[in-house]
Amino acid sequence: MESAAHGRVLCHTADPAYLFLHDLPREIAAESIHHVRAQSGTPFRERWAQKRWPDVPTRFLLSRQDRLFPAGFQRRVVRDRLGIAPDEMDGGHLVALSRPVELAERLAASAAQVSAGRSA
Repeated sequence: MESAAHGRVLCHTADPAYLFLHDLPREIAAESIHHVRAQSGTPFRERWAQKRWPDVPTRFLLSRQDRLFPAGFQRRVVRDRLGIAPDEMDGGHLVALSRPVELAERLAASAAQVSAGRSA
């Protein structure tokens, strides 16, 4: 599956620092290099085998400054594939490292809403 053909404009650089580390504190970015490993290309080559999404509450939290999966691309994919509008927050591709407290708060609030039956 060609990414550009599906609306994802490939970045002008494959520099990991540009794509992944741009919004991390310097010390976390430096430490993260020790934890890098190869990723499978399967999700970009093959469709998901299921015929439909499971009947479970589904939400999507979009990081607005993600350089690998730009916000416009993510909004379209989430709308087209899941039929929902994403929740959004600031942050890049590694939002768990750049904004861990905000991310944890957003996930906890989302879980509480789902538990209360307000998943839409």
